[in-house]
This record gives sequence, structure tokens and C-alpha cells, in this order.
Amino acid sequence: MRKFTTGAVRDSDDKKEDYIETISWTAFRRYAQYMTSKKSRYGQGNFKKGIPIESYEQSLVRHLQKYLANKYEGGVDEKEDDHLSAMVFNIFGIMHEQERK
Repeated sequence: MRKFTTGAVRDSDDKKEDYIETISWTAFRRYAQYMTSKKSRYGQGNFKKGIPIESYEQSLVRHLQKYLANKYEGGVDEKEDDHLSAMVFNIFGIMHEQERK
């Protein structure tokens, strides 16, 4: 138990997820901007309807290839497509589907 100077008490926060210290809010904002930009194309919460893991994996690898080719092989810099955020989306999608099962 934690006791505050006011006399109030709360459970210990040991072994509870720490969302403040474990998330980069800068990266999180970039990801949210990416997801918001896709709502008009795919609809709100589209991924929550269920997408096969294999589809996420295929997309993840395509975005990884584009990101690495652009960075290391002088590919066309696609400023309109945030490949890192797209990879995060696909990884989160895989995790989402795994947790649903």
C-alpha cells in the first residue's frame, strides 16, 4: 500500500504497466498522425474487424523493404508514406490478432 501525506491510501503500483515511462510520446504522436491520416481511406477502427496475421506480415515486410531501400540504396524518398509508422501498425496488428485469440 502507498500512503500519501493527505492520509489517502492506494494499492502499490508495483508490477503494474507503466505507460508514462515506457512510451515515447513523440513517436506515439507520429503514429497517431499516421493512423488519423488513414481513417478517410479505411474507416475508423477498420483493423478491429479482424485482419489475417499473414496480411500484416506481408505489409510489414513491404514497408521494411521500402524503408531500407530508401535509406541504404538511394531509393525514391516517399515523404508521403511513413514506412516506420506503417511497420508499427502492422506489428501492432499482429499483436492485436494474437491477443484476440
